[in-house]
Amino acid sequence: MTRRNWIFRFCSLLLVPAGLLAQIAAPAAPATAQNQPTQKVLIHVGTNSPENWQAALKKADDLMASSAKPYDTYVEILATGDGLKLIDKGNPMKIEISKSLDKDVTFVACHASMKTNHMEDSQLASGVGTVPSGGREMAARKAQGWAVLEDKSIK
Repeated sequence: MTRRNWIFRFCSLLLVPAGLLAQIAAPAAPATAQNQPTQKVLIHVGTNSPENWQAALKKADDLMASSAKPYDTYVEILATGDGLKLIDKGNPMKIEISKSLDKDVTFVACHASMKTNHMEDSQLASGVGTVPSGGREMAARKAQGWAVLEDKSIK
């Protein structure tokens, strides 16, 4: 065996384990496009109108029902101002909200509006989260490519 062959074989033996270690240590591949929702919709509810609340819930449920694949659609309902009454646990529509939550619709309340309206987290319906600012949430979602619907425009 020549010195050149010996060096080549020695380097090959070192490279194979190094390649396997690199594969093991590599971070997971990013989520593919098929795992990302194709529809992302934020529905803003800011009025004390049960008709608008019903329309928002119907729109969210319709969007989730029209999704042929699981996780193809992501819908978030943002409640601000008078719209906080929609997600109050004393609201008679809590059954409809629960059904929407079962369909993977997300509900969030604007914490700034809650503070203004003297509303505590304990007053929110089960499964409702909070965001620091409704305006910032809408701006962030728009920047992420979400469609933003106002409760007045979804009838």
